[in-house]
Amino acid sequence: MNSRDDFEQRMARTIWEHRWKNHTAYETFISHHMCIEGAKVYALEHAVFANHFPRWFGSMVANCPSLSARAYMIENMYVEEVTDPEVENGHYESLVDFGVALGLERDVIYNYQGRVYTKLALAYWERATRAWPWLEAFAAVAGLEAARGPLVLKLGNCLPNNRAVFRPLGLPEEALAHWSAAEAADYSSGGHGDMTLKILSEHAKGARHQERILEVLAETMAVRSFHLDHIGRDALAAAGVSVEPQAVA
Repeated sequence: MNSRDDFEQRMARTIWEHRWKNHTAYETFISHHMCIEGAKVYALEHAVFANHFPRWFGSMVANCPSLSARAYMIENMYVEEVTDPEVENGHYESLVDFGVALGLERDVIYNYQGRVYTKLALAYWERATRAWPWLEAFAAVAGLEAARGPLVLKLGNCLPNNRAVFRPLGLPEEALAHWSAAEAADYSSGGHGDMTLKILSEHAKGARHQERILEVLAETMAVRSFHLDHIGRDALAAAGVSVEPQAVA
């Protein structure tokens, strides 16, 4: 069994290997082809994801025996659903504001259900939070925030979403508030990305449990990479960039 510090390093490496070692088409889009039409594709799909994200924490809270872990998840839900200290409204609403600034209708964003690949990815996280033990479910969902935490970012080749990514679109600064809020919440020491690994290392008891958490982290990163790669491909197509068809496995 690894010490907590060693296990956090192993988790960070596992996340990096399956999320950042090889970039998705989404990273290609934001690095080289950012445009309004492509950003609309991302905003719609990400809004569906963001709308579901706090609900998954709600499912986990119901099954979690740890008061401190429940308190963390409830705080996370509050920021997502009610009030984000970095913006004037909730995290999701600030993302909707971003989509509106891109030219999307607010009601269209609210009612949009996602493309097939988004529905497939959401089904994975939905099942994880309803069917798995709470800590494995936590690894699957909160692990997505850990992919932007300091231990992962320092491994390199990471392209976080922040204001700088979307500033070339020429939107008003207030339209980019969501991305400043996300950066403040997840990227720093003590933020959501950092705390995910600390909670996992605290509650994963024994070598077998640690190995299972590593398996879940690898799997959830693969699902997220699949999701973002498809979003990126559609964003590139919207930008007028020719995209190679994916090989059928």
